[in-house]
Amino acid sequence: MPELPEVETIVRELRPKLVGLRFRDAWADWPKTVRQAGGLEHLRKEIKSRKILTVRRRAKYIVIDIEGKKTLMIHQKISGHLLYGKWKLIEGKWVSTVAGPLRDDPENRFIRVVFSLSNGYQLSLADQRRFGKVILADDDKVGELKEIRELGPEPLELSLKEFAALFRKKKGKLKQVLMDPAFIVGIGNIYSDEILWRTGLHPLSRVENLSDIDIRDLYKVTKEVLEAAIKRHGSSMDDYRRPTGKLGSFQEVQRAYHRTGQKCAKRDGGIIERLKVGGRSAHFCPVHQMLK
Repeated sequence: MPELPEVETIVRELRPKLVGLRFRDAWADWPKTVRQAGGLEHLRKEIKSRKILTVRRRAKYIVIDIEGKKTLMIHQKISGHLLYGKWKLIEGKWVSTVAGPLRDDPENRFIRVVFSLSNGYQLSLADQRRFGKVILADDDKVGELKEIRELGPEPLELSLKEFAALFRKKKGKLKQVLMDPAFIVGIGNIYSDEILWRTGLHPLSRVENLSDIDIRDLYKVTKEVLEAAIKRHGSSMDDYRRPTGKLGSFQEVQRAYHRTGQKCAKRDGGIIERLKVGGRSAHFCPVHQMLK
């Protein structure tokens, strides 16, 4: 699933392309993708001719503020990613008319939702597994949506004092806590593994056993890892692609995630191992990552 760096990359790359344009129409290949009363037809009616005012992120949601009293939100889920280009519907399938990765990368061919724009381009959701969703909400009710009101704070917006206060109120296995969106948003499997590898903390460490120094290190490294991943446009280990259809490159500098059986990059004699934590995989070095 795209995590904070991937979603932030998409938002930053789409914002200059979309702001000021107007929606012309919308298409979806599966009714359940559009999650509100009235479905696709209601969505088409509400967004038609509406100007895009800004594009931003909340947790893993891409939030598009539009003219009027509606807000469009898109969650890409496990295999989805937003693309910007031109497509034609040929025999029931959308085919890119733009040469390059939009047309040639097989991960970009599963077009499930298409928004037609006033400049002749389209904003499309490619989603192999069809788990992605589109929500159209009233501006004054966005904060009341279950998907939004239960979210924790943004990790890049927290001060050290705020960050520490969160951890001092929490108990549980560190890997699970970092991945809990009700605790702190945007950190999934990839970046929790990388954060813990860099801080030298075992994924099964108990949050209540962390020292003040541990929490300070976690705060510093969390920001470092997320910001480094944003600079590299996210990690394209699987389905994720940028709006141009190109890959991110953080996977080239990952030191823990999906490196099972490889020598630890710290050259401490450790071999990266994998275990299950709360049903999710955790990759770690058994030598330098200490169990607390």
